[in-house]
Amino acid sequence: MDLFKKIADNMFSYRWLLGCVFIFLFVLFMNITVSWAGIKVSSTCKPLPMAAGVLEGLHKERIVFRGVSTRGHVTIIHLNKETGTWSANVILPNDINSLCMVDAGTTGEITDTTFTDKNDLK
Repeated sequence: MDLFKKIADNMFSYRWLLGCVFIFLFVLFMNITVSWAGIKVSSTCKPLPMAAGVLEGLHKERIVFRGVSTRGHVTIIHLNKETGTWSANVILPNDINSLCMVDAGTTGEITDTTFTDKNDLK
């Protein structure tokens, strides 16, 4: 019976409690920093020429928007005007040779066609 009491006393010692708190805070901190990163990098990143070929060749999607974000990545929106399929992709600053799909859909449309002159965008 003394053995079980020693194990119970050691299990609930301050070291054990401090260890659990440390692990909890570490996991919480890691989760927060990943969510602050904003973009989830996953297996959806493909070499740029291959990904562009699939989007523009197979899916017949064309670039309708391209811009540099305040976080430093390039955001590109592709759209197929006939079918309405679209995709949102990013090129990350740490891997400029890959295109990463972050979203896609099946009911897209161009809502403002007044941007015909490049000088209008300035």
